[in-house]
Amino acid sequence: MMKRASLGLALLLSTAALPAAAADLVLYDALDFAGHVAEAFTKATGVTVDVVEPGSTGETLGKIAAEGNNPQFDILWVDGSAVFERLMQDGSVQAIPADIAAAAKFNDLGKALMPASMAFIPTGASTTAIEVNTTKVAEADYPKSWADLAKFAGAVAAKDPNLSGPAYQWLAGFFQTNGVDAGKALLAEVLTNKDLSGLGSGGKINKAVLTGDAKVGINQDSSIIAKQVAGEPVVAVYPSEGSVALPEGLGIGAKSQHMEAVAKFIAFVTSPEGQAAMQDGDDTDFFFIPVIDGVKPKAERPAVTFITLDDKAASEHETEWKQWYKDSFVPQ
Repeated sequence: MMKRASLGLALLLSTAALPAAAADLVLYDALDFAGHVAEAFTKATGVTVDVVEPGSTGETLGKIAAEGNNPQFDILWVDGSAVFERLMQDGSVQAIPADIAAAAKFNDLGKALMPASMAFIPTGASTTAIEVNTTKVAEADYPKSWADLAKFAGAVAAKDPNLSGPAYQWLAGFFQTNGVDAGKALLAEVLTNKDLSGLGSGGKINKAVLTGDAKVGINQDSSIIAKQVAGEPVVAVYPSEGSVALPEGLGIGAKSQHMEAVAKFIAFVTSPEGQAAMQDGDDTDFFFIPVIDGVKPKAERPAVTFITLDDKAASEHETEWKQWYKDSFVPQ
């Protein structure tokens, strides 16, 4: 009996010492629904996913930068088209294979957001809007354009694009619709309080607006909608100059060795089942606008007419514009 017990214990200890089986895919993401979708995907297909969430889009991109020419992810899922264009140029992601892209049944928005470079495949979209606290700003005084933010100078909350992918997408789009020089001049008039203009996340924008520290905020509209649904007194105002689309994109790691599993994941995400999993929650990113034909957004999601970002120009000027913003509006 002692011998048998000792053998059983040895087998138990040796089994415990074995490393966990590696997942079929490694997913880096900065989106609220990614873990939930990965679970639904595994349940549907049996393909396992290691979900790695470094934090914000900026933190996720920082991890990728630290990996240099040896990216460790199979799939990257973050907001922003400009960042994927730059990652393609840096050699961190590879082009989406034409057959994978062709299999997605895009609606008109999805077709418009699919980049010529094939740096990513869109899975949904949102945009940036002006967040207004309805108990602190009278409806007659709501800003109607980016230019109207000058009336709220010093009391405008904004995210640092060095930390936030959606914020850089907004900044590049702001320059596209207003002109770079005119855009810089307007922001210099508006963002005069660095304690408010260098925030790190949409949640911090929400907090600043809701507490009254800021009268208005520049924020991802899905973040504002999530607060509305939760009963908070905020509203998203879409500027008259137009709203630049913020795609949620899936990119493929440049050195991924698991293309069959990658193709299955993309096929799932761009299917009605995958899109339903992306909407099965009430945090920010669940309130996206679908890009797949026949899929409807959540009822609280308003329709928005988008402007498509010039990703090439945004990518070319990313370092320059981020540094300018940091020097101008972020506490040192």
